[in-house]
Amino acid sequence: MTPPPSTSHTEEPTYSYRAKVVVVGDPAVGKTSLVVRYVKGVFNPSYILTLGVNFFVQDISIGDNKLRMNIWDTAGQERFGPIRKKYYKGARGAVLVFDQTNRESFERLSFWIDEVKRSCGEIPMIIVGNKADLISSIDETDAQEFAAQHQLTYVETSAKTGMNSIRPFRLLAPLMLDNMGV
Repeated sequence: MTPPPSTSHTEEPTYSYRAKVVVVGDPAVGKTSLVVRYVKGVFNPSYILTLGVNFFVQDISIGDNKLRMNIWDTAGQERFGPIRKKYYKGARGAVLVFDQTNRESFERLSFWIDEVKRSCGEIPMIIVGNKADLISSIDETDAQEFAAQHQLTYVETSAKTGMNSIRPFRLLAPLMLDNMGV
């Protein structure tokens, strides 16, 4: 009896490099909405609590290189802290999200920066002020100054309207490739 023909085959990957990106921030700042808008191009107005982590994949071309981003959308609730830190392992970049209508989420950015640095070391990070379609309680100058103090880039987005939803990831990708020595 002959074995059945092999159904496995080797395909060349459609990307040159792969990098893990963690998306972090307080609960309900729009992390999942932002990532879903970026990856799938849609907005779901229903808030669904992230339990642990959501995982997405998106390819992006940077010059001659194609980067596959494995995007890990983490839960922001304090009770998920011990679990969340485990998901940071191997991350090459981070998107730190705050809600422009929620001053406390902006003031906690230092906490998120420190948590990522403790878990991942010095990796490229982008700060995102989400919900730009609503009336902001954060002055854009304050957010820009905070980002500059931490030598990070600041981007305002609206997952709802799609405004700049691609931009944080487009800015992060070349920083990660550069950090990887590409």
